[in-house]
Amino acid sequence: MAIVERSKGRVRFAFKDAMKDLVRNPKKESLLMLHFSYGKIRFKYSTGYYSCYSDWDYQKQRIRNKATLLNSGYVNDLLNTLETELYKEVSSIESKQGVISKKVLKEKLDELTNKTEKEVIKDLSFYEYIDKFLDRKKGKIADVTLRSYKQTNRLLKECNNALAFEDINLDFYYDFLEFLENDDKSLNTIGKHIKNLKSFLNSATQDGLNKNLIYTNSAFKAPKEQTTAIYLDEHELKLMADYDFSGYRNWGHARDIFLIGCYTGQRVSDYNGLTKANYLLKDGVRFFRIKQKKTGREVFCPITLEIQAILSKYDNNPPPKMNEQDINEFIKEVGRKVGLNDMVSNSYTKGGVEHVDEVMKYKLIGTHTARRSFCTNMYKKGMSIYDIMHFSGHSTEREFYKYIRIEKEQRAIKIAQSGFFNLSK
Repeated sequence: MAIVERSKGRVRFAFKDAMKDLVRNPKKESLLMLHFSYGKIRFKYSTGYYSCYSDWDYQKQRIRNKATLLNSGYVNDLLNTLETELYKEVSSIESKQGVISKKVLKEKLDELTNKTEKEVIKDLSFYEYIDKFLDRKKGKIADVTLRSYKQTNRLLKECNNALAFEDINLDFYYDFLEFLENDDKSLNTIGKHIKNLKSFLNSATQDGLNKNLIYTNSAFKAPKEQTTAIYLDEHELKLMADYDFSGYRNWGHARDIFLIGCYTGQRVSDYNGLTKANYLLKDGVRFFRIKQKKTGREVFCPITLEIQAILSKYDNNPPPKMNEQDINEFIKEVGRKVGLNDMVSNSYTKGGVEHVDEVMKYKLIGTHTARRSFCTNMYKKGMSIYDIMHFSGHSTEREFYKYIRIEKEQRAIKIAQSGFFNLSK
């Protein structure tokens, strides 16, 4: 078998300024240059980023990983990409017996660094840049996320339609918070818009357009609170599954989709719209093979007896996809019909004011309740957190514990029975 060998070219990174000057002034920033040599070909190429002598690792030819350096990881990733892709380009040209020239290689580097685009970007205003940001994201992120970014853009303009990068300071931050509170936004909605604003600014910073880093200040934070969120226990799920909704076809349809989410632990974007193409048979066990839209991870969810009972209603197919907004509406009616009428204390902050309401449990049921119910019920059964997270897609135990909804005494019982304590009989 043939192997791919590195081409004869050599890539290294160095400062544009003379070394003796940088040694005398170790904090002085200097442009990082890519130096390439291949036979008689020699050229230098600007990476567009700066560093200083004290932050540069000369052995690794990369920026040192320091907490005080906000985007060192991003820049080092770029340097790695430039080096790798340049070697690949040379190898590709060699394999085709083509002519290697400075022009061809520089065009490749321009493509990798979006040089032409950056030359346009450097003249954009704050709102012009957001428009560019939104264009880039089209088709690459979920529609709901794109809508959220657009909402933030609209609210920023309503707050200050002449906003510039240099205007974004802590005074503006508090003004924007107050504007959103006066607009009767909930605390978590406010946090979402601050988070989106920081995404705009972070992208502009990476593109070399924004030099104002006040948004990285710890005070410039996205506020959030843990709102009241419920889960359905196994008895409540059985009430739903056993109820005859033949006279309410839409309710029954929404119920079936929702229950598949409760038994697989997936997000609604993954459990709503499954087809036979998702079936997999392995070692006598049937699975749904799902590529999670948010994480890109592939997971295998066993088709349980409860799921099979649902599939049998649809000629052994998963129920057809339904609009998420409709599922949220119909599943509340399902909860009401089966008698999920317990009163739940619902606390939240809206318009800067704390509210506490007593609401019937069914009114809090939504598509997100399915994944939370799976996680909580499996935790109560004793499944390991690691295995639950395999299905749910949570990246850390900390996030998992924040996500599940389980009473403190139930968690204490679970831990007590785990074998760590010598319990009295």
